[in-house]
Amino acid sequence: MASFPQSVPEETKSSLTEKDLQKWGLQGIQLRAYQLDGTISLLLYMRGALRQDGPFLVVSPLSVMDNWRSEMECLSPCLKVLCYSGDKDKRAELQRDMDNTPYHVLLTTYELCVKDASFLKRRKWKVLVVDEAHRLKNHNSLLHKTLMEFSLDFRVLLTGTPIQNNLTELYSLLSFIQPSLFPTDQTEDFTSTYSQVQTQPTLASALQSVLQPFLLRRVKAEVAADLPMKTEILMYHGLSALQKRYYKAILMKDLGHRILLFSQMTRMLDILQDYMEYRGNGYLASGVQR
Repeated sequence: MASFPQSVPEETKSSLTEKDLQKWGLQGIQLRAYQLDGTISLLLYMRGALRQDGPFLVVSPLSVMDNWRSEMECLSPCLKVLCYSGDKDKRAELQRDMDNTPYHVLLTTYELCVKDASFLKRRKWKVLVVDEAHRLKNHNSLLHKTLMEFSLDFRVLLTGTPIQNNLTELYSLLSFIQPSLFPTDQTEDFTSTYSQVQTQPTLASALQSVLQPFLLRRVKAEVAADLPMKTEILMYHGLSALQKRYYKAILMKDLGHRILLFSQMTRMLDILQDYMEYRGNGYLASGVQR
C-alpha cells in the first residue's frame, strides 16, 4: 500500500492511522477539539494510499475557510485547493474555470452548498467533509436535505458536540453518514430506545456499541501525551474604590422600574450588557487606564 507523500510532516501522518481508516469502512464522525490535521491526513490517505485524486469537497463556516486553506497549504502542499466563494459573478467565473482547472479539494460554505446546489450536485465527489457538523443536527433542515442529494463516495463529519441537546440530533448525524442503517423515519424508535441512557449503564454501553463503528474520538493520551496536567491557580483581589463605585452604579441603575413576567431576566441581561460595556471601555473615567 502506498505511503503518504514525503512532504507531509510526521506528526500529520501519525494523527490518523490506517486502522482508523479501516474502522471507517462505512462512513465516519470525527470528534475533534483543536486541529484539522486528522482530516487533512484522511484526504492525504485517500489520495496516496488509495490512489484517489478527488475531488474532495470540504464544507465549513465562512469564518474558517481561510484557516482550512492555510492549514492545507502548510501541512499538505501536494493538495491543490480551490476556494469556492464570492458573489454571483465570481462564482459563475469559478464554475467555468473548474472544468479546466485541476484540483483535489474544493472549499466552500454551507450557504453556497444550498445556493449553488444545482451546480455542485452535478459533480461526483470522492469525499465530503462537513466542519462544525452540528449544523446537520436537524434532518429536516435545507442543508441536510441538500447535501443528501450530492453524489458522494465517503462522508466525514467534524464536530466537538455530536449531542448538543438530545438524541434526535445525534440520530440526524448518523442518518446523514449512513442513511440505509439509520433511516429518518426511525428517529423516534432510536430516541425512545435510548431515552434513559444517562441513568442506565446497560443502555449507555449499548449505545456506545452502536456508535463505535462510526466515531473516531481523539483524546489527549493519543495525540498529546506530552502535555502536562492542567494547573489552575485562583487569585482573589478586592475591588478598588473606583471599581466598587461603578459596580454599585450598574446594579442600582433604574432600580424599581422593571415590571412584567420577564422583568428579572431582562434586568440581568441589562446588567450584563452594562458590565460588558464597562469592561470594554476601561473604567469610563478620564486619566484611568484599563
